[in-house]
Amino acid sequence: MEIRQAVLWSGLLLGSQTTDTLTTAIDRARGAVEMMPVSNQLLEVGGVALFWTFKVMIVASAAAALLAAARKVRESNHRLSRLTFRVALLAVQMVTIGLAGVSLSNLALLSSLQGWG
Repeated sequence: MEIRQAVLWSGLLLGSQTTDTLTTAIDRARGAVEMMPVSNQLLEVGGVALFWTFKVMIVASAAAALLAAARKVRESNHRLSRLTFRVALLAVQMVTIGLAGVSLSNLALLSSLQGWG
């Protein structure tokens, strides 16, 4: 069960990172400015390709941590292992949902830049 959850939420995190990258790239092409300092620096130095690479590395790291914690639960089912997995899963869930909100905000910004809203 834990491994399935780890794979599912890692995929959802990748999807939310993808939509954030796409909406950020479109907004920037329309003249918007990235307000997150790290993201802005990545975009200035390496463009969308570096920004996307960084996001994929974040997803890969989160997925590796979740899968390692899930395997430990499967192996030992120790209380601390279950707690570690639950905390890691909750963190990934919160970030995934937060990024979905950011993507919606980016879409709203795009709408205002194009005069739709």
